[in-house]
Amino acid sequence: MTASPAPAVTQFQRRRIEAEILAEVHAALCESMPGPQAVALVARATARAARAAGAAFAAAAPGGPGLEHFAGVVEAWRAGGALDVQDVRLDGRTLRLTVTRCAYAGLYIAEMGLSPELAQALSCSRDEAFARGYSPCLRMERSRTIAQGAPRCEFLFRWDARVSEPTPGT
Repeated sequence: MTASPAPAVTQFQRRRIEAEILAEVHAALCESMPGPQAVALVARATARAARAAGAAFAAAAPGGPGLEHFAGVVEAWRAGGALDVQDVRLDGRTLRLTVTRCAYAGLYIAEMGLSPELAQALSCSRDEAFARGYSPCLRMERSRTIAQGAPRCEFLFRWDARVSEPTPGT
């Protein structure tokens, strides 16, 4: 008898599982250090994972990383109803999008009772790290987030081709 394949886990489901574990790690860290330091450690670990995920996404880009390929990640971010995204505009060297609803913020803050600072570390801090992991040519701008109490998250990604891509193996 052949085992059935494991069901696919959405990114949202994966983040829920990670948040449950990281919230416990955060609580343990808070037993031996101030809360802001514990949040900073969680954010650093989360950013490392996000950079690695960005690099993996770039490695799957046919013909190498580029803004058009990167824009495809928006669909993965939306999967499972995790985000409501509007005004997606890809124009030459820029990608703009507006997140009007973030289920991650709702999960972390409302459902799990985590602080906005920890929610920011678990979710929002991933975005820029993911972009940097994807390519040194990619820069992200976002002033405020829903997790911080803003009504929306406005993203601007800029592709600067003058920055050189690393040579494989260097």
